[in-house]
Order: sequence, then C-alpha cells, then structure tokens
Amino acid sequence: MEEWDEYEYKPKNVKEIFIEMKNTAELMVDLAYSSVLFGEEEIAEEVLELEEYLDLLNYHLMVHAVLAARSPKEAEQITSILQMAHSIDDISNAAADLAKMVLDGLELHPVIKEAILGSEEIIGKVIVSPDSILVGKTLEELDLASSTGVWIIAIRRGKRWIFAPEGDVKIFAHDVLIGRGTQTSMDYLKEIARGIIKVVSNE
Repeated sequence: MEEWDEYEYKPKNVKEIFIEMKNTAELMVDLAYSSVLFGEEEIAEEVLELEEYLDLLNYHLMVHAVLAARSPKEAEQITSILQMAHSIDDISNAAADLAKMVLDGLELHPVIKEAILGSEEIIGKVIVSPDSILVGKTLEELDLASSTGVWIIAIRRGKRWIFAPEGDVKIFAHDVLIGRGTQTSMDYLKEIARGIIKVVSNE
C-alpha cells in the first residue's frame, strides 16, 4: 500500500470509512472553491492529493463491505452504502476538475466566481492583524464556528499551508484564514481579525 505523509490510512470499519469519505469530500469541495476564488495553486494541488486519498478510502470501503455482508439482507444494506460512496466519489471528482482548471491556468469567467460568492455560504479570506485577540489562541479555545459562524478550512502561514486545521493549531499574527460561512459571519470575523472587535462571544 502506498505511503501517505499527511493522509495515512489505517483500516477501520465500514461506518468509520464512510464518514471519513464524506468529510474528505466536503473538505475537497471547500478547498476547490477556495482555489478558484483566490487562484491558489497550492490549494488546488491539495485537492488532487485528497482525491487520491478518497480513492484509497473507497477501495477499502468496498473490501470491508464485501467482507461484512453475511446474508442477503446485509448485502442489500451494503449495496446502499456503496451507491452513496459512488456518489461521494463523483463529488470528489468534480472538485478535482475545478482544481485542475486552476492548475491549468484557465481564465475563469466572472460568472463562476459570482455564483460561488452568491450562495448563502461563501468562502472568505481573513488576514489576522497583530492587534487581533485571535493571536496566540488555539482554534479550540476560540471555537470560531460557534462564536462567529465561520468554519476554518485552511490557514496560510507565510508560504506554508495548514489544511483542515485541528483544534490545537494556534493562530499567529499575519496568518491568512480561509473560512466558510455566511457573508455576515465572515464580515464579523474580519472585524475581529483586524483588531476592531476585541471580544469573541460564544453566546
């Protein structure tokens, strides 16, 4: 089996693999939209790496599913999981196609970006000021999804990217946060990141 630096796979049960596939596909879509909006090739490359990882998960799901089916009824239930997994794989392939457009340097029509930005949830970029209360705190401490309504999907720190950051990741001055949320929640986070709002409320 191929070695993975960041996305090393360890065998799990069908349910855990399926959840991992769903979460990976969701991250791919968010990152693919981000790569299109901001023209970031590194994000696009990450999407393609995640596509390979999801293909690996899909393979192991099929193997586990076949082994788990011990009766016609169980086989029927497994079939529905495999059908859903196939749909998730289709979503990941579509996200990868978006990423390839960025890597190929294709000029995107303004309508594409308008469509992405026109949805209820958008992808936004936030730059953290040295004066911001975010500096020096971990994502777990801040709980930005609850306190601001923005889910952080990636952080750019200088030339380094942190994708799907864990709760123990600390925010530093000049970090660039890539998040998903409504326009209102994104604007709120920007005010906090600029140091204009000094208190983050979880209420």
